[in-house]
Amino acid sequence: MCEHLDSWAKIVPAGQSSTVKLIRGGMWMVNHYKTCEHSDGDKAAGVFCEWLMENTSTEFMESNINRSITCLQGQRIAGPSGNTGIESWSGKATFYSPQLATADVQIDLEYSLDNSKESGEDFLQFTVRAL
Repeated sequence: MCEHLDSWAKIVPAGQSSTVKLIRGGMWMVNHYKTCEHSDGDKAAGVFCEWLMENTSTEFMESNINRSITCLQGQRIAGPSGNTGIESWSGKATFYSPQLATADVQIDLEYSLDNSKESGEDFLQFTVRAL
């Protein structure tokens, strides 16, 4: 996760921002889906979206959130990162000094999941702001 997030962040031009939103919806094993959104023409965000689609969990959104937070904080996960018994979880964080190789970026992370509902969408959104 960190390597691909860093590759995307280093391409965002100074003074600009770029956003990627990973979305999961539907009922598991019935009509579940995962999509990724980014601005048209933002090729680097598109590459990150493609990686997220291939390398993140559809079933356990909390795993994706955990991986993102630990990456940006420069920490490691000990124990399981998915199927953790979390029913609902939402939040926002701004990392003014994310633990990436790329300097001079801030990353906003916003996420929401609710495993108690039978339908709807959960998401994980990254916004890279190059300073």
